[in-house]
Amino acid sequence: MTAIDQNAAEFIAEAQEIIETFSRTLLELEAQARGSGPEPDLINAAFRAIHSLKGLAGLFGAAAIGGLAHSLENTLDSLRLGKLDLSRPVLDVLFEAIEVFGRLLAPQGEEGGGEVDTEPVLLRLRQLGEREAESAGPQDSLEWVGENILSVLTEYEEHRLRENIKAGRNLFRVHAKFDIMQIDVGLEQLKEKMKGYGEVITYLPSADGSSDDAIELDILLGSKGSLGEINAALANPDVTVHRLTPAGEAPATPAPTAGRPAAPPAAPKPAPPVMSEGTSRRPEPQPRTAAPMPSRTVVTTTEEPDVASAASSEASLRSLSQTVRVDLRRLDVLMNLVGELGLVQANLGGVLDGLRQLDHSADVSRELQVQIRDMHRKLALLQQGILDVRMVPIGQVFDKLARVVRKLSRDLDKEIRLIISGAETVLDKLIVEELSDPLMHMIRNCIDHGIEPAPERVALGKLPGGRIELRAFQKGNRVVIEVEDDGRGMDWTRIRDVAVRRNLISGEDAASLTPGEAVNLIFQPGFSTRDAATELSGRGVGMDIVKTNIARLSGMIDVTTDLGRGTTFSITLPVTLAIIQALVIQSAGHTFCIPLNSVLESIMVETREIGTIEGHEVITLRGRTLPLLQLSRLFGLKPLHKNYRDPNRLYVVVVGLAQHRVGLVVDELLGQQDVVIKPLGSAVRNVPGIAGATELGANRTVLLLDVGRLVDEGVRQSDTAFTIGGGHVR
Repeated sequence: MTAIDQNAAEFIAEAQEIIETFSRTLLELEAQARGSGPEPDLINAAFRAIHSLKGLAGLFGAAAIGGLAHSLENTLDSLRLGKLDLSRPVLDVLFEAIEVFGRLLAPQGEEGGGEVDTEPVLLRLRQLGEREAESAGPQDSLEWVGENILSVLTEYEEHRLRENIKAGRNLFRVHAKFDIMQIDVGLEQLKEKMKGYGEVITYLPSADGSSDDAIELDILLGSKGSLGEINAALANPDVTVHRLTPAGEAPATPAPTAGRPAAPPAAPKPAPPVMSEGTSRRPEPQPRTAAPMPSRTVVTTTEEPDVASAASSEASLRSLSQTVRVDLRRLDVLMNLVGELGLVQANLGGVLDGLRQLDHSADVSRELQVQIRDMHRKLALLQQGILDVRMVPIGQVFDKLARVVRKLSRDLDKEIRLIISGAETVLDKLIVEELSDPLMHMIRNCIDHGIEPAPERVALGKLPGGRIELRAFQKGNRVVIEVEDDGRGMDWTRIRDVAVRRNLISGEDAASLTPGEAVNLIFQPGFSTRDAATELSGRGVGMDIVKTNIARLSGMIDVTTDLGRGTTFSITLPVTLAIIQALVIQSAGHTFCIPLNSVLESIMVETREIGTIEGHEVITLRGRTLPLLQLSRLFGLKPLHKNYRDPNRLYVVVVGLAQHRVGLVVDELLGQQDVVIKPLGSAVRNVPGIAGATELGANRTVLLLDVGRLVDEGVRQSDTAFTIGGGHVR
């Protein structure tokens, strides 16, 4: 990678991170706008994100991104200053800007990449500015606050002062004294207490008794609380609270907080409010911008007391993220090294076994065994450390889906509420990236096919707005992702009839389908209940792509539906595909690996215990019918004449995903080993039931079984057999 390519990659990674942060902030602002109104700190957070993006674009010479960020920054500044309301049209333009940023950052040749016309969104931003100018009008006088305060307020602080007065809040001057060595800790503690009772408008320096070892500040606070409540909340001998009142009202007597003896307050300078005189020089605004980012934000930020004002024209070179971005290819190199170390360990084990057979080698053998055991522990720690680095929260995908839901609900004129839970659940970065398309298709399916229009929902006794729940949670050593809607559900008879009409199955086969099998027809290529294709659906590729992509991730997808109540899609996935523990088995002289996190147990059964249902082998295990798959037969392998075991007994490896169970019949169980999964070559890439390849000791390359596909095949055979044969084991 050249220096130019590396710089471009760094810029794209940093810019995408900022845009994702901005997107999450907008979603929170939209939710707040529907409630009590947007929080000023959140609008400031959005402003700071775009301000940083503008500076970053200027640093790397990205003129188009910088120009759009500049216009967007002006709009956000108007929102901060109350010159523009956070209305639905304004939010639409802001979200449109996010989409344009995404296209600008897309590499050439990829979807969305190439020449991007930013003029339409820039025009809409300019129109918002014109609307702001037209709506500007006279404002109420603030002379009663006092010139000594107004003269040092920034435009933003004056706006927040007016908003607090408009909301009917009381204004307080909080006079606080801090030890110069502990001002950062003391100020932070005081700020947190005040934020629980109102809004901290600004911090002003005070000349009342400042000394070499102490600093005194006046803090302007807007609160619905009374003077007594604020005093009780800020109980501290070094804090005094005064209430500011308009001319004509009796000023409240300054009251010391608990623990401080009552004393006459310092005589204020001539001014309408009760306010001690401050200096005319504006202090550094570091405390005012110390508000933390919203807790939902994945990007890690660190507060520092000396932070430049958000309105500063100079962009900070500090990244919004305190995390280190690592190229996945570098992690892959480390992972391969871990795999090779595992091979060395296995070979050392073989050497140790050889030494044990020699005379007079007991001491050497014991020492070597100790060293191998120590190497095994360190290797396990290294492996886990690398896996942890690869893990990212699935919320990265969920946040993007929230934008998809917002856009599609607007396009289809449907009111939809998206509920997200488990966004902190972690998965391998590669799996998270590959999940974007499947989840997007499922969300589109829920909105377009599942959620009914508002009049239809009301007629059915439902709320006008639909609901989609997006959940992720750990289940054992796997992760489950569920997409649930409260829409119309799926009519399995209609799905069956559509499949016959589209020649996906014959009428004879359709007659024997169970409801579950009929619903699973939605995953067939070319299936669609729409007669005409639209921008959202009707082409018969959506759910087929979902199942194919999930299978590539060694996962499985299930669908449950209740007609008239809704549908739930459930995806079960491994946490990582990089390095796993595997059970090494042998079948027909060929060695395979099975991911250990899918192995439930290994048993031996007598051949007489095996029954058949319509030609498919099954056994009864603890009262439950378990379908069997002969690996040699499944892959077309010729059985060897050599007997590894008693011919009347079989090894069965019971594997499972979600609630499904299948028994794999094998010849030998060779043990367990940590393996690094390698991609498949073109010759076997599309072979069903094979997920990848790996290396074992003695330079042996073996195939890793795709348990998801095998379980799917076993369940399909079982369902067919039970439908035809009525479930009787012979």
